[in-house]
Amino acid sequence: MHGICHGTVFLILEKFILKNLKSWFKDQCIPRVVYIPFFIFKIFPIPFGVLNKSHKKLESNSSTSLCLEAGIHGWESIEFKELYQSACEYLGDDSVDKVIINRDTCYVKQIKKVILELQPTHYFYDPRTGSQKWYVGVWQAYRIAWLFHINGIIPVVLLTDLAIRSWRVQSGIVTAKRGCVISFVSSREVAPIFPHRRLISPSLMPLSEKTIEFLSDLFSQRPTTPSRKAIFTGSLYEPRTKILNEIKNKLSKDGYCLDIKGREMGGVRVSDLDYWKNLSHSLIVVTTADQLNSKNADWCCIQHMIYRYLEVIASGSLLIAPDVPGLRRYFLADEHFVSFTTSEDAAQKIRYYLDNEDDRSRIAKQGKERAQALVAARTFWLAIDVCLQSDSLT
Repeated sequence: MHGICHGTVFLILEKFILKNLKSWFKDQCIPRVVYIPFFIFKIFPIPFGVLNKSHKKLESNSSTSLCLEAGIHGWESIEFKELYQSACEYLGDDSVDKVIINRDTCYVKQIKKVILELQPTHYFYDPRTGSQKWYVGVWQAYRIAWLFHINGIIPVVLLTDLAIRSWRVQSGIVTAKRGCVISFVSSREVAPIFPHRRLISPSLMPLSEKTIEFLSDLFSQRPTTPSRKAIFTGSLYEPRTKILNEIKNKLSKDGYCLDIKGREMGGVRVSDLDYWKNLSHSLIVVTTADQLNSKNADWCCIQHMIYRYLEVIASGSLLIAPDVPGLRRYFLADEHFVSFTTSEDAAQKIRYYLDNEDDRSRIAKQGKERAQALVAARTFWLAIDVCLQSDSLT
């Protein structure tokens, strides 16, 4: 009998240990895999002449020349249109060049050609642009990092989804020696899984002053009696879809409406004008901040500051969204937007602010003024310059 009991206890302990060991390996070891390729390039021996050249070339240039590379969606995407326009406003049109990547041609060779022809001082790199195969993407990152280094080019990496392991690895390699990484999840939260501290995170979306003016004009055209409902617009994925449907069902029971204007990931986007109209002409816009659950991602439970925070608040509508880590350096809950923690909390606040116009208008107005001030102050670009220090754009 004692033998059976001891055997049972041993099996339970064995399962417990194996389960915890597996969890530790998955949650703590695998996310730190980025450190290995990062340090390989970080300590890679560089010939003295090349090292000297890479540090002197930037100093010898009289002005900044910035190349912007569009990611997987290309230059038709709002985020890259805003990136380009805001860069031109910050540096001047003559200092900024678009890089159009042809997916049927070798990615690294195209970057090399751009470097030879335009001789930029800084290059905006997006890990979504190259190969999405793990080993190919990492090899491309090594080659690009070497090209940047020997030509004295400062990389600025736009890492929209830090949780995606392969993109995080590529970003770490490209900025191993110089440059910075822009992300939208709090650097304090993800510091253990990113190999250096030149991380601007969370960052605002690079919204341009031109678009701020356009949004003000659009807001002035809002119908005098807009639809008495809340909306969501954007990509649908889990757990976002589940949360939105829960909010919608809770509202519908009391006669309120959440209009979900969603699309599947990779689906056809609405036109830019329709997108901005949806935001500006709505009383309330709701969003979640959850990251996409993926087997190739780490620490997805950390909420991130998606573009819609700035887009909605700048449009003049009331934003109802989670108060994500790091957001308070830009916007304050109940002053510039309204925060929620659960679907029940979100439904309750939507009901209240649909019924209370004064409170809704006051917070939306304060938020719009704050967004305009952040864009006018060039917050996105100044954060890059502060992080780059002597390698700054200006």
